[in-house]
Amino acid sequence: MAFDTIHNSASGEPVRPSCLRTARLIYAEGSPQPSAAPITREFFQTLPLLKFYRGFTVSLAGIVPYAGTAFLTWGYLRATFIPVAPNGRRRATPLADLGIGALSGALAQTVSYPFEVVRRRMQVGGLTSPGRWLHWGETVHGIWTRGGARGFFVGLSIGYLKIIPMNAVSFAVWQGMKGLLDV
Repeated sequence: MAFDTIHNSASGEPVRPSCLRTARLIYAEGSPQPSAAPITREFFQTLPLLKFYRGFTVSLAGIVPYAGTAFLTWGYLRATFIPVAPNGRRRATPLADLGIGALSGALAQTVSYPFEVVRRRMQVGGLTSPGRWLHWGETVHGIWTRGGARGFFVGLSIGYLKIIPMNAVSFAVWQGMKGLLDV
């Protein structure tokens, strides 16, 4: 059932999608396919809330390269381009902090984006194959088969539109607050 064509069962009139309605739809989404392993069918029938956690392990695994790359890049660029003041601290301008934060965010997004693609495909798998739990291996294999290495970076440029300003502002505010609080 497409989200844009939901109709009221009583009157047949179109119903505007909502977060609650979508949550109910996912919760009640189709019973597992007959080809699904018996344990999978029992799992979804016993714990239907699991449907909301498709791709969760991929999200957890993707945090490490994202945060690690962002902070490593931030520290490296700051140590390389911001001179040390006589008091032993690095005092960058807010514009320099924004720029270094933007570069850190861009690199972190690039490194961790394949995890994002895998997570998204695992979540969408619930719509294309209700009641079936897609695993990492088959999801990665499917992406590689359809698009090769480039398949793991589809949509990255759009991700930059969100991540670059977010990281730039986050790091600049972090440094600004450290200066304000003299930490």
